[in-house]
Amino acid sequence: MMNIKTQPLFHLEMDPNKLDSKIKSFEYNGNHYLYVCHLNVYSTKAAGHPDDRPDQVKYLIKSFYGKYLDTIVPLKDFEANNFYEKLAEDIDAHLISTEGSY
Repeated sequence: MMNIKTQPLFHLEMDPNKLDSKIKSFEYNGNHYLYVCHLNVYSTKAAGHPDDRPDQVKYLIKSFYGKYLDTIVPLKDFEANNFYEKLAEDIDAHLISTEGSY
């Protein structure tokens, strides 16, 4: 039997640091989401910042319903096996609105 890896339903692009992070968007399950995703460091300056964590990726995903998901994951887990499946489950559980539109 062939082992076929399925393509993720969406993709997050990681920026190199917080200061250069850009707002991006993706569509998943008929909904649009805005997000920022970056290595958990302030800039690429050599001295760095005391709070820099180059071993982490931080992302914030916001739905148009006003809900958001703010998460930090280890760099080694970003885009690893099942990363997008787990992220899709988190989006389904926390960002899908169950309330009527305004």
